[in-house]
Amino acid sequence: MVKSNYLYKTLIVATILIFIFSLCYMVYGVEFSDDIQKITLNYDYFDGIENDKILRSKGDGSWHLLKSDGSKIELKGKYLDYAGIEKGEYYKSDDNYYRFVVALDNQSTRFTFVDKNGVECFVEGYSFADPTSSNKYWLLMNVDGDTNYKFGLYDRYNDKVVIPVVYDNLFYLNDDRIIVRSGESEGIIDINQKTILPFEYNYLEYINDNFIIALGNNFKYGLININNENLLSFEYHVISKASETNNYCRIIKDNKIGLINGDNSELLIPIEYDGLYYIDEMYIGNELIVAEKDEKTGIVNMDNEEVVPFIYDGIELLGNCFEVYKDGLAGLLDCKGNEILPAKAIDIMEVQNDFITAKVYVDYGHKYAVYDMEGNEIIPAIYDYINYHASDKYMIVNNEGNANLVDKATKEAVLTNSNYSDIWYINDKYFAGGNNSYYSIVNFSGQELTPSYYSTISVVNVEGEELLAALWQTSKSFDRRIDYFKQTKGPSAWALEEVSKAIVSNLVPFEYRSAFTFNIKRNEFCTIIVEFLEEYYNTSRDEIIKDYNIDIVNSPID
Repeated sequence: MVKSNYLYKTLIVATILIFIFSLCYMVYGVEFSDDIQKITLNYDYFDGIENDKILRSKGDGSWHLLKSDGSKIELKGKYLDYAGIEKGEYYKSDDNYYRFVVALDNQSTRFTFVDKNGVECFVEGYSFADPTSSNKYWLLMNVDGDTNYKFGLYDRYNDKVVIPVVYDNLFYLNDDRIIVRSGESEGIIDINQKTILPFEYNYLEYINDNFIIALGNNFKYGLININNENLLSFEYHVISKASETNNYCRIIKDNKIGLINGDNSELLIPIEYDGLYYIDEMYIGNELIVAEKDEKTGIVNMDNEEVVPFIYDGIELLGNCFEVYKDGLAGLLDCKGNEILPAKAIDIMEVQNDFITAKVYVDYGHKYAVYDMEGNEIIPAIYDYINYHASDKYMIVNNEGNANLVDKATKEAVLTNSNYSDIWYINDKYFAGGNNSYYSIVNFSGQELTPSYYSTISVVNVEGEELLAALWQTSKSFDRRIDYFKQTKGPSAWALEEVSKAIVSNLVPFEYRSAFTFNIKRNEFCTIIVEFLEEYYNTSRDEIIKDYNIDIVNSPID
């Protein structure tokens, strides 16, 4: 390039200084836009139990457990994907497990498990091993293409099979109570395979030694105890546990339903209703039950006293409240049955954190509105959609197919004009904006910081730093491709405007002008600055970085 005269160079340098100043966090009170910087990691990171992480090597696809103390355990299983955390309560255990996807055959998959210390549920010679309610035992399984599963029990501490893999089902309760199925019959054995309850029943559900639900040969349900004594005759169509917290059981006969206490076999609710619902969720504290009778729905308490009259077409549990339906419209009752909103809405969409989101009629159409728990309107019915709990500060709204973020306090929209049909909140600096399930990372100034490649975007903590993790939209199963970005600061709207003016005034050489875009990234800014100064001054990249203290990390400049 032919060097320009001194005045022209000075004008260009002044323009480029705008770029340099924009690399600081604040210039004369001008706040810079939030930006990102793509980085390369050796692993994909997934949240684990407590402060641990699950890692997948980007090189060979191997899986690892990264403990909070920095130690790393390599996992040996051939896992297709990580599927999150399996809550221990599912197994009636205090411990959670990591859940991975493995191939069952060429067409199907199943979950397999790893404990919090990196111990993989695997026993050589068997198809699968699953957790039980005891840390000591694993449920063993064998399966091939021609037979169903066979089950046994493995002592992981003593490395031995304690119950052979010969049963059609096995449910471990404790060493003295193990329900097993052999053929069409179920019985109870102990850890030494001694028969405790004979194999005389089609199905067993153990509540306690004095309350065992059994399905007899006549395909009717009754109650027995551990001594095989009949407590309730085999004449009921259904007896099933209704609560995971207390031993309440539904009991059905002649298409009528009641409730029985599994602790003492006492009939709590007479067998006179067409339906009983939400027993487990609501009895704690209030002991209220949604009941159906004569094609109407109401609420009763555990003494079978009417709390809410049987005047509704339906009642559903929503959050800690009851949504009621009457004449095609919806209302809301609190957890004690008191009315919050009359049945005038199209639907109650959500009850969360003491706020209610409802879809209501407006001028022969529908809009969303938000209310507090006293029924007072917080957000008027002016939006086609509201996600009020997108974050503490912002809600996501949609009107005429365009999504936006709105400050709950000021009611001001983040974007002046939105072209996104869908928005996900990431944090108070970025959101995911997209159309047709393809999303880009966007800052709150409205700058798109990435192309619309991604299906999900989240925040993951990697070695104490909050990174943005963007999962590519792919058509293949178990094909995770994740890009990672540092959260940084970029050029301000002021700087972008000034540079744009300089370009319009022909103060910027063409090769630098063509490199500038409205959504230019910080590292791209740095590239322009370095190339310009190297061109016009007797300096080098290293000297520029040192002199101006420009924070270039993983820059594409080599």
